[in-house]
Amino acid sequence: MHYERVSLARRGGSWRMSYRAVYDAEHKGDRKWATIGAAASRTEAEHLAAEYLYNLPRDPEDERRAEAIEATEGRMPTVGELRRDDIDHALAVGAIEKSTHAGYCRHVRLLGDLGEIPVDRVTAQDVQLYVDSLVEDGYCSETVNHMLWTVRDTLELASFRMLRPPLDLRRIRAPKHDRPLPRALSAEEKNALLAALPCIRGPLDAIVRLALFAGLRCGEICALRWANVDLNRRMVRITSAIGTLPSSNGYLKGPKSPAGVRALPIADGLMEGLERRRAEQEARCREAGIPFADDLFVVGDIDGAFMVPRYANQLFRTFVRTFGIGGGKCGLHRLRHTFATELIMSGVNPKTVSSWLGHTDPSFTLKIYVSSSPENLRASVDAVNEVMALPEGYAGQGSELPARIQGDDKKAAAEEPTPDKKAARAVKIISWESLACG
Repeated sequence: MHYERVSLARRGGSWRMSYRAVYDAEHKGDRKWATIGAAASRTEAEHLAAEYLYNLPRDPEDERRAEAIEATEGRMPTVGELRRDDIDHALAVGAIEKSTHAGYCRHVRLLGDLGEIPVDRVTAQDVQLYVDSLVEDGYCSETVNHMLWTVRDTLELASFRMLRPPLDLRRIRAPKHDRPLPRALSAEEKNALLAALPCIRGPLDAIVRLALFAGLRCGEICALRWANVDLNRRMVRITSAIGTLPSSNGYLKGPKSPAGVRALPIADGLMEGLERRRAEQEARCREAGIPFADDLFVVGDIDGAFMVPRYANQLFRTFVRTFGIGGGKCGLHRLRHTFATELIMSGVNPKTVSSWLGHTDPSFTLKIYVSSSPENLRASVDAVNEVMALPEGYAGQGSELPARIQGDDKKAAAEEPTPDKKAARAVKIISWESLACG
């Protein structure tokens, strides 16, 4: 690595030059500026510039980047390769789950032609063209913005590893993304679901009740074992979840966050479904000639297998299409949203609701899981009418305004006295001297 001069110009009584680091024949650093002092001629200034660069200490950042480029053995990784290397490393150290890794791998494939460009060759124009191509291909605004974040994060990693200088992407234009908040079931839809519950048999009954009466996630429902269900004390403990992968039927993992490990009371509607589900599994075990074990999954099979969340959602969607609930287009997670919304609207403390849902921050619960339904807006009108009404018997408390509004106790306007024409008038004589003195 060495430094080369880029420009040299006189600035007042001294000379100023720009220079940059040269890592190899293809890779160069950002321009830097330095004032080298006074010189009688340009030739003398060039000699001063050469002497300055010869004695210039190497910047540690330039040295690290030169070493990083040398480590690539002359081949710079592409955007896709660097992204894949980063997510593989995150999986290896346990920073992300297998299911999250699988989703990130799909994003790598979606990089397309941009993923084939070496990270040090990518320009802001390349990124803008990539975003425009996603829009033209019909991808939704959420996907476009997520892929823009992926590209930005990858290029920041390249700068962190000294593979390229930072790239300013603040001027990249992407479609505005307003993330739609999940919607709770309306009162009519909720009542229709509750009325249809007695018609459900098998694991779907417990699936629906665990989501609607406890607000569990689908993965948490599928991972729940009887060992974590205490019907006598009416408590259920959430300690794990089922993750999904495209190439397998799922795997057992920890909750989404540390706050996801929680103990919840069992509501009456959930108690009914759990007792029925346990009786069903015990009867099936007797028919198969095998003992019932507490390590069986609540919505799983008697052979010890768990249900994949994808299949649980499929069962529920078939059910809502059959009964016409939610227009036949209702996912299982919508029941969790309904559970949280109903608790908040019933006056339950947001911190308590976040504990039910396994959220760390109650503000996230309020932001994501509380709907402003038309029914709630109409009900809030009563509160507006109450707080904005004039108190009964209000007399103004010292103010004359109420009496004036009612027309009572009006004060007659004071009549101006008629001037007496014969009365002598006092004449004030103003002299020029007084005017001059102000």
